[in-house]
Order: sequence, then C-alpha cells, then structure tokens
Amino acid sequence: MHMSKGMLISISLLTMIFLAGCGTFCGPQAGPPSIVFPYQWVGNIDKAAFNEPSGICWHSLRETLFVVGDEGDICEIKTDGTMIKQKRIRHVDFEGITHDPLTGLLYIAVEGSESIIEINPETFEVLRDFSIPRILDGKTVLKAGGQGIEAITFVPDSQHPQGGVFFVANQAFGLTDKHDISAVFRVELPIRSNTGTPKLLGYFAPQVIDLSGLYYDPRSKHIFVISDATNTILEYSRNYVLVGAHAFPGDNQEGITMDDDGFVYIAQDSGGVIKLKWLRENNPRRP
Repeated sequence: MHMSKGMLISISLLTMIFLAGCGTFCGPQAGPPSIVFPYQWVGNIDKAAFNEPSGICWHSLRETLFVVGDEGDICEIKTDGTMIKQKRIRHVDFEGITHDPLTGLLYIAVEGSESIIEINPETFEVLRDFSIPRILDGKTVLKAGGQGIEAITFVPDSQHPQGGVFFVANQAFGLTDKHDISAVFRVELPIRSNTGTPKLLGYFAPQVIDLSGLYYDPRSKHIFVISDATNTILEYSRNYVLVGAHAFPGDNQEGITMDDDGFVYIAQDSGGVIKLKWLRENNPRRP
C-alpha cells in the first residue's frame, strides 16, 4: 500500500479521535484498524498533465472521466488517462463536476460566484447558469468573500420534480462562523422544469474543515466527503449518518469519483489524477 506523509498524519489524527471516544465517528465496536482506507495503488493516470485538477466525474453513460481545473478548463479522458478532448470554457475557478445520469448533462461548481453551470458533454457548450442562494431560513450561510463552494455531486431521485438534487460543499477553514458554514448543502435547481429559481433546501455539517470533494455512489446510496486539510474521507448514509471515516491517500485531494469496476479516481489540485482499486469487502462496486 502506498502511503503519503499526509495520509500518515491523517491516520494519527483519526486514531486519536477513536482513542478519545470518537463521538459520531464510530460505533461501539469500531477501532483504529478501520481507519485505514483499504486500496491497491494503480498510479497517476494524468498523461496530459492537466492544469490544477480540482474536480472529477465518472460519466455513467459515456463511460469516461471528466476533469475540471482552477482556471476554467475541462477535459474528457479515458480511464487509463488518454485524452479525448479539452477546452477552456471560462477564466473562472472550476472546483467540482458532476452529471445527471438520465440526461447526461454535466454540472460544474464555480467558486467565488457560488454558481453552477450546465454543460453539454459532447461539445462543452454552456447551456445554462444557476446562482446558488447564500441565505437559508433568513440567515446568510454562504458568505460572499468566503472560501466558497469547492465540490458538487448530483443525487438522482425519480420522485423529485427536478429529477434529483445537488449537494455542494462549502470550503470553510473554521467551524465557528455561522455565516460561512463548513457544511454540505442540498441545492435544488430547475433543470427539468426550466422555470423557477435555485433553492437551498438544508445542509449537514461534518464538523471538519476544508471540505474539498463530494461523490454520491448510486449503488450504496452513500455520500462521500473529502477533507483536504485533514486527508480524510467520510462516508455518510442518505440520512446523513456517518458510517465510515478513513485516512485518505493522495495530496491536495479536491475531487473524487468511482467507476463501475470499483476504481476510485482522485483529482489532486497540486497535479495528477490518482487511480486506486478500493478493496473494502463490502464495497458495492467491488467485482
């Protein structure tokens, strides 16, 4: 198993949490051995040296990966890293990417403006722009001028009028500012109706700083949250109950996705797209 210095630090951090009683991080039978993320290292597949990868998405219809970068770039690559196409869409800070598995459309989180843009995966044409509200229940929760949104994932729901909702992570470096919350927000966008306005529906707060990556796994129906500063990955049920916490490999991890064969892909802002094989026994994607 390949371990970076950051991963060893996060193991030490999580071990202290477990030994201290761990609070919501584990149940009564949990212990330090469970904090190691079980994987087989495949390597850095970034053959094109993509500029500052900050988000990544496995596209279930095209069976390819889409990667975005801090300077407004997007590319489509194969699972071995072979480039398919690349484009600079706008000179803005792209921080996350996801897709709607029914329509195949891509959605990119833009930091600073706290907006989401809809992209045609074939042409990279911008179709629509959506601004995320900063106010929930009459209170500012996404402060203008803060670190901003850093990750996005789409959770399909056939019973929802918009086909599902988005989750976006606000990257805060503290846990005490009530107007700039380190939290994962549920966002509704009018992607089916083409009418109405974006809405903040609520949030859950992992009580960890620097939330930098999100991924919804449709098989387990769990939501995975990365914390870059602590080099950890947290696994939540659809009811936002923490069911797993692991030291996470890589450096400057800002994006995560999984393909249908159980491989995990990590976008590193410092450069590179890391590919791993997840070895956990109850991994729903393990063949």
